[in-house]
Amino acid sequence: MNIRKILSFAAATMLLFNVSCSTDSSYEETIDGTVRFDSGVLITNEGGFTTTTSEVSYVSNNLATVFNKIYGASNNNEPLGKVLQSMGFNGDRAYLVSNLPNKIEIVNRFTFKKQTTVTANLDGARYIAFSGNQYYVTNSNFTTLKRKLNVYNISDNSFVKSIDLTNAAEKVVEASGSIVVQSDGIGYDAIGNPFPTGYTVTVVNPTTNTISKTINLPTEGIIKDLISYKGNAYVLVSGDTNSFIYKINTANGTYETTTLTAMPKVQKLRADNDKFYFITNTNKIYAMTIGSSTVPTKIIATAVGNVYGFDVIDGKIFAADASYTTDGKVNVYDAVNGTLLKNFTAGIGTNGFYKN
Repeated sequence: MNIRKILSFAAATMLLFNVSCSTDSSYEETIDGTVRFDSGVLITNEGGFTTTTSEVSYVSNNLATVFNKIYGASNNNEPLGKVLQSMGFNGDRAYLVSNLPNKIEIVNRFTFKKQTTVTANLDGARYIAFSGNQYYVTNSNFTTLKRKLNVYNISDNSFVKSIDLTNAAEKVVEASGSIVVQSDGIGYDAIGNPFPTGYTVTVVNPTTNTISKTINLPTEGIIKDLISYKGNAYVLVSGDTNSFIYKINTANGTYETTTLTAMPKVQKLRADNDKFYFITNTNKIYAMTIGSSTVPTKIIATAVGNVYGFDVIDGKIFAADASYTTDGKVNVYDAVNGTLLKNFTAGIGTNGFYKN
């Protein structure tokens, strides 16, 4: 979610649900519940703030087939909501976390048929993670400034408890048997200038559902991202001169630092095939081997458009040229040489990509 958009909206105060399916020559057709969305990538389209335009798209692994609006098509044209923030997987279920209205739609991740809706105690729902028989959802209400981590039982989706956080409740991941929360990040002043809310990462013990550690990172830059890769949590901090990747040790509350020297304003971090991939505020995309001190390699000189959603999956870079009023484009690049492999139309405000 573009927080500056939220602030502007707060200060100031149907789509037709057919499914478009495209190959190299675009066409439209309606699909039924027999279609499966495995062996590909699911794409979350955030949608607008005043219209129920959130949706989900799908692209096959070979990039030959694209389906748009698969939630509505699989559920009798039911609108998904206004702000689809993120998605998470557990078993054969996909959890669609919507900010407006506050809800989690749980669907079969392969057919996208809805199973149930969760609304209990959600207040600005954002991101989701799983551990054992529970799942964890961050909540940030930008009006009341209430931030919390909600805990739910996977078996019956019952609410367990809330864990209060002070400055932020953004990305959340499972790593090394712990739940790790990005509890600081970016704020904006009255005229839209960004500032850091602080420099903490919070570790939650999923056995007791209590905070076990609050890790204080160096006071430089702004925390921009948090990912989990092969059991480790990594935090991206973006500075005006350098940027930093911190590997979090959840057991003792320490961290290891990778400095991205002379790389200011790195915005998003992802990992694939034992490499970090990141994108700067000028849409330059770099890669470097995880754990290496070598200079990152520039993969793409300038990705196309307003890159909002960004991920790297199975050797392909997915970068969304997002629009918040009309359907945007997704550009797919080779993660080795940056060659453009495919571009296609997705939905409004494309913000995430998830291997299915």
